[in-house]
Amino acid sequence: MRAALQPQPDGHPELAVAWVLHMLEPEEDAEFAAHLDECAGCLEIVAGTEEVGALLGAAVEPVEPPPSLRARILAEAEAEASPGEASSGGASPGNSKASLLASSDSDATSSNVVSLRQRWVRRATAGVAVAAAAALVVVIGGLVAANRDLAQERDAAAAQADRSRQVVELVDAASRPGTPHVVLASSEGAFVGLVVDRGAGPEFLATGLPPNDAAHTYVLWGLADGRPVGLGTFDMSGSGPVTDSVPSTAAGNRFAGYAVSYEPGRTVPAAPTQVVASGQLAG
Repeated sequence: MRAALQPQPDGHPELAVAWVLHMLEPEEDAEFAAHLDECAGCLEIVAGTEEVGALLGAAVEPVEPPPSLRARILAEAEAEASPGEASSGGASPGNSKASLLASSDSDATSSNVVSLRQRWVRRATAGVAVAAAAALVVVIGGLVAANRDLAQERDAAAAQADRSRQVVELVDAASRPGTPHVVLASSEGAFVGLVVDRGAGPEFLATGLPPNDAAHTYVLWGLADGRPVGLGTFDMSGSGPVTDSVPSTAAGNRFAGYAVSYEPGRTVPAAPTQVVASGQLAG
C-alpha cells in the first residue's frame, strides 16, 4: 500500500480480509487500520469477515494435536538451521583465501535468491489464501444474510400468529355474557373494532380502518359524561388488525363508551376533529 488508500463504496475486499487474518506487513497493517476510520465499505467487509470467522470457529470442534507433532517441528527446524553442516565436514584445511571468498560470494548470492524466492512464495501463498478467504466471506456472508431473512420472516409470522390469537380471544370474550365491552362501528354501521375488559383492564382491537399516512394518526377516546378523553394514538398500516391495552387514566378507564377519530399530526389533540367510529358500553 504505497499510495494512500481512498474510501470506496465497496471497500477493498482483499486488503480488508487480509487485515482480519493478520496477513499484512506491520506498516500495511497500520495504514489499513487508519484507513478503516474513513471507509464504511471496508468496515462492513471487516465486520462480515469477523462474523464469518466466529461462525467457522464455533462450527469446528477443537482437536488436540498428537504428542509427536512438537518433536517433528523441532527436528525440522534444527535441520533447516544448519543445511550445510553435512557437506562441510570433509573440507580440506588448505583451501585458499580466494576459494573461501568465492564460496562466500556464491553462498551470499544463493541465500539472496532463496530469500527472494521464499518471500515471493509467501506473498503468492498469502494472496491465494486471502482470495479464498474473500470468496468464503462472500459465500458464507450470503448464507448469513439468508439466515437473517429467514429469521425475520419467522419472527413476522410468529407476530402475526400472536396477533391473530389476541383477536380471536378478544372477540370470544366480547361474546360472553357479562363481559364489559364496546363495539366500535362507523357512521355507516360497519364494524371497525372492540374495547373489551377481561378483568385486567380494557383492551383495544381496531380493524377495517383505512391505513393512515405519516402526517395523520388515529386517536382512541374514552367518553365520560359526554366528554371525550384522549387515551392514545395508533396507526393502521393495512397489514391486519391492531391490538393493544387501553392506556390508564385518572378516571380509571370507567367510560360509558369509546370513539375513534382521524387526526392531523401525530399527537392527541384537545378534542376530536373527525370521528370515524364510536360505541357504547355493553355487557
